Amino acid sequence: MPPLQLTNLLHKTLPHLSVNGRALLSALGCVNGRPTSISELAEWLGFHDRYQLARALKREGLPPMQTLGGWTRTLYWIIESQTSGATLRELARRERLDPAVAYRLVRRITGRRWSEIRHAGLQETLLSFREHCRRCAGAARIRHAPSPVRPGSAHAPKTRGTPPKLEIDRSRPLAPVRLRGILADRVAISGAPFDVALALSNVALVTRGHAAAVDVVALDRPRVTRTISVGPVPTRVVASPQGDWAYVTSQFSEAIDIIDIQWGQQIAAIHVGGHPLGAVLSNDGKTLYASTNRDRIVALSLSRQTIVAEIPIPHGSPQLCRHPSGRRLYASGWRSGVVAEIEVPALRLLRTFDLGGVVQEVTVTADGQSLYAANEAGWLDVVHLPTGKRSATLKLGTAALGLALSADDRDVIVGLLHAGKVLIIDRHTLELRTTLDTGGMPRLIAAHGNGPVLVANEAGWVDWIH
Repeated sequence: MPPLQLTNLLHKTLPHLSVNGRALLSALGCVNGRPTSISELAEWLGFHDRYQLARALKREGLPPMQTLGGWTRTLYWIIESQTSGATLRELARRERLDPAVAYRLVRRITGRRWSEIRHAGLQETLLSFREHCRRCAGAARIRHAPSPVRPGSAHAPKTRGTPPKLEIDRSRPLAPVRLRGILADRVAISGAPFDVALALSNVALVTRGHAAAVDVVALDRPRVTRTISVGPVPTRVVASPQGDWAYVTSQFSEAIDIIDIQWGQQIAAIHVGGHPLGAVLSNDGKTLYASTNRDRIVALSLSRQTIVAEIPIPHGSPQLCRHPSGRRLYASGWRSGVVAEIEVPALRLLRTFDLGGVVQEVTVTADGQSLYAANEAGWLDVVHLPTGKRSATLKLGTAALGLALSADDRDVIVGLLHAGKVLIIDRHTLELRTTLDTGGMPRLIAAHGNGPVLVANEAGWVDWIH
């Protein structure tokens, strides 16, 4: 999603904060200063508990969470009032909050009445907020180390001693068989699972967006074998071709986290500027392409661990996929209903396909002829890539988000986000083969080379489909 105005203002007002501090402000900006609970916010950011979060706030020179949340909420109300003309009473009732509580909160946090704050305006209130934070920091301002992974931080590996090394299974995969459309196994995973990716022939990786972690899941006997701590709000995970490392887009740390799958820990982070969203590897595995919420795609050299090129793209992209040739990328612009075709490694925009709606996950067939796009407005599109024309549309009647092609390229698997269902559709005829009632909120999907399909479900599990 694009940068929130509130989050941008918080970051610009306190530019000296570390990665952890910026992540705290990003989280508060997302909930408008009103988290469900401090313990839940701590877990979301990767802290052990609310006490560790409180210590992190103190190290950053920030006020306690209740005060920081109160300032954030006050700033949000000012922005909303200036934008819409709504009174604080109306804003409070919109949030099902007693207006008297809202007025008292503003007075307690700022020391001024709402009428005075509203008259002073946003910029003056931001200056008051910055001054309050300076008083909290006192004279002992902490100088933060530049290392992206700091021992003892929320982003450091939460392990005791040396974790056992995970052996890589390099045996050749069996020939894929056609999906039968059966829900075979389910593994419970907390923290709002979002993405699932196959890393080795015997494990999968699952991002836990509300737990700042990636789980390693065994495929032979489905179970979680270890948890790897990463930056806050991990979204996409991409495994290296060798199967020993993986790359995670950690939104609130504004970085690509590099994890060692075999040893079960984060080993580095590459700062990208903005919140990274989608990611895909080049064919040779040497370059990672990542989209950010600042409407850009960046190319990162994995050997140098730095950005080597970037390009603006139309209206942001939460999802990326690669053409089998390796010479093109496809980026879904969900806010504009377009898919952008980008030449790599030159990073040159070639074409845009205007599909309308809210384009989400995209994937390309093995022969490179067709692109499939799930649309949150309720349909599935097929684009004939040689001509750039939409060749078919299948109405689904509800929001589609996750999308994958089966290992044999004969079926399209589509997740219906709000309906709690997964569809298996014949790729050539677009006829529905099977509807699986998974419940919850199916997110992203990965197809194993031997045939099974894994579906991450935000409600707290991963499903196996055979």
